[in-house]
Amino acid sequence: MKSALPGARSPLQSGDGSTTSQLSPVQVLSSGVQAVAAGKRHSLILKTDGSLYATGYNGYGQLGDGTTVNHSTPVLILAGGVQKVAAGVDYSLIVKTAGSLWAMGFNYYGQLGDGTTTQRNMPVMILSSDVQAVSAGSSHSLIEKKDGSLWAAGFNSYGQLGDGTIVWQSTPELIALNVQQVAAGDTHSLIVAGGDVRLAPL
Repeated sequence: MKSALPGARSPLQSGDGSTTSQLSPVQVLSSGVQAVAAGKRHSLILKTDGSLYATGYNGYGQLGDGTTVNHSTPVLILAGGVQKVAAGVDYSLIVKTAGSLWAMGFNYYGQLGDGTTTQRNMPVMILSSDVQAVSAGSSHSLIEKKDGSLWAAGFNSYGQLGDGTIVWQSTPELIALNVQQVAAGDTHSLIVAGGDVRLAPL
């Protein structure tokens, strides 16, 4: 699969080496792309060999290359072992093939889930195993485990974590069981459980 990314950039997130807005798709990588995730100003590219590349704005370390230097072309972040990725506003989530969860970038609201509000310029482990899927909202993260449980962390002033409070959480907390799919919006969350769609707050 090829990677082709149209649209306005501010700056660099399309990864074609320029800061020129594109009104139609331009090829960024010629082959081997499995999945992509788009944050507010950065892009994550997962290749079929499990390697992770990133491009775009990096002022909060969301690319995960150990710097805060912007990149206009994709740079290698992890050489392999990546299964899924999600991009929020200036932060990123990574699920590795063994089911571990890693995160990097902006963390003011605790959305990385590492128990701090410290910005991370490289991937840090959040959970060691059993993660099946993730979704990144504006500033909150949803984590679906293999047992169907849903966990959440980050900004919660609108109740988007679904825990019955408006308290921000810097570590993942259990929200629901028997979950089949999750999706995080700007300040809300959607959950499929038992065939029903539920909107957080639950």
